[in-house]
Amino acid sequence: MSPRQLRFVAFRVGPETFLIDIMAVRQIVPYEGSMPIPTAPQFIEGVVVLHDEAVPIIDLATRVHPARRESAEQPLVLLTHTPAGVVGLKVDEVRKMLTLEADQLLPAPALIRGVRGEFLVAIAQHDDEVLLVLDVDAVLNPEEREQVELMRRG
Repeated sequence: MSPRQLRFVAFRVGPETFLIDIMAVRQIVPYEGSMPIPTAPQFIEGVVVLHDEAVPIIDLATRVHPARRESAEQPLVLLTHTPAGVVGLKVDEVRKMLTLEADQLLPAPALIRGVRGEFLVAIAQHDDEVLLVLDVDAVLNPEEREQVELMRRG
């Protein structure tokens, strides 16, 4: 792999295919439900315990498509490294691993197909499909990161 190549995990949320830097993904696990925490911030769907660690779960569909209500039959969770620690992102489907050249990435417009643009760092065209590159660090704003960190401390 040349220094200009970037590796991503491609996944689907609703009709869109997103990419996330493969280095940000710790593990992909089946979603089998989460335990709601009454005192958790509203953006946290619940918590799962994996490898003796309580991991907050964020339903990515409600983050990028706030009006969306339907969910996938068999969602998956991408365990990701964020500034707030490990967070699970619930997605509809993981599609594949993908390598792109850096020059294939284009700046993301502020709003694309109803997806909130603050979560995107770039877009890319691949096999006649527009792929949206997710900024995992932007999934939580600074205030939300602080809430997750407080939640972890108990």
